[in-house]
Amino acid sequence: MISPNRPARDIYQIVEAIVEQFTTLPGSQVRLRLEIETRVPDVLERAKVRTLVESANTLGFVEKSLE
Repeated sequence: MISPNRPARDIYQIVEAIVEQFTTLPGSQVRLRLEIETRVPDVLERAKVRTLVESANTLGFVEKSLE
């Protein structure tokens, strides 16, 4: 799990310690997947949902689901 308070730091450490070890191997193919799971206490406003979906599209997320 990556801390939502400092995700950039945690992701950097993962890349530096693990991903780079694989990417330096000849012929290796590395895929990374980021999954975000969130629970909110109330229903999201339509504007917030639209913003989140547009951001996910812009950033290239493949699967987007807001329930």
